[in-house]
Amino acid sequence: MNQPIPKPEPQKAWKRALRWVVQIAVIGAIGFFLVRTVVRNWQEVANFSWQFNPWLLAASLILLAGTLFYMIVLWRWLLARLGSRIPLKSAFRIFSLSSLGRYLPGKVWQVVGMVYLGKREGVRPEAGVWAALLAQILAVLSGILIVVFSFLIEQERLLTPLLERIGVLQRVSLWWLILPLAAILILLHPRILAWATNLLLKILKRAPIRFELSYWGLLGFFLLYIISWLLYGTAFYLFLTSVNPLPITDWILVTGGFAGAYIVGLLAIFVPGGLGVREGLLAVFLAGLVGSGVAVALSFGQRLWFTAVELTFVAISLIFLRRKNGKETKT
Repeated sequence: MNQPIPKPEPQKAWKRALRWVVQIAVIGAIGFFLVRTVVRNWQEVANFSWQFNPWLLAASLILLAGTLFYMIVLWRWLLARLGSRIPLKSAFRIFSLSSLGRYLPGKVWQVVGMVYLGKREGVRPEAGVWAALLAQILAVLSGILIVVFSFLIEQERLLTPLLERIGVLQRVSLWWLILPLAAILILLHPRILAWATNLLLKILKRAPIRFELSYWGLLGFFLLYIISWLLYGTAFYLFLTSVNPLPITDWILVTGGFAGAYIVGLLAIFVPGGLGVREGLLAVFLAGLVGSGVAVALSFGQRLWFTAVELTFVAISLIFLRRKNGKETKT
């Protein structure tokens, strides 16, 4: 006898509806102000010397795809160090398909997707959770260091205007980089990470995970994630240069701006996929280079540019690396 499908509790349904409304309102508000900036500066956008270079655009897409593949390899290495080895094509499929979870309400669906798909490949749920969280932690901490470094290098265009707004006119020495670096080195200590993670797993009633990464191993992964941001920044620089040639001296500003906007969008729990947040911050960073109206237009283009590569990876996973009857198939 078929059991009736339980209906969601009214309170939970109400909370979900409210969350959707808030997220749509926030994204809509951000989108409105960004579009309004383009409209108000339309003459600037129309008169801008757009110089489309398809070869540089293709190079930026190829480098972005290579960077995303590099991130997949790093995540697979983390899984292996935590005792779960999977084939590279399985890691490609899991990482690519679970990335769609970032565009769902909430910030947990990408991790949930990684754990669920990884479990089908024999990955322990605890190892899957920890690898996904550790990848995010390393990416955020390394990105913050890139942002701080770019702020200190590009003080005249990035840091000084901010300091002037809060009444500080003094130039900051590069020695200030030691403070965030020291904080990051402390947070990366295996005992601190293992304690925090196993406490969370205990609260979630999960078995504790065996932490197999040494401090030097974590620092090694940290350096590898720094490289990923440099690759991301270079790809974004090529994307911008494909429509508006920029001097190579702007590379660090572009890289730091992209890292900062991406991280804030990642941490913005109120919007899925950082929609609008990343674009808004990128527009702020780029305004000094190309003007506010053009900066917003390029920030929207950046989203299409990035999403196109992500969806290409998803298509490859679904068409060429799909699973059938518990086995991988390749057509």
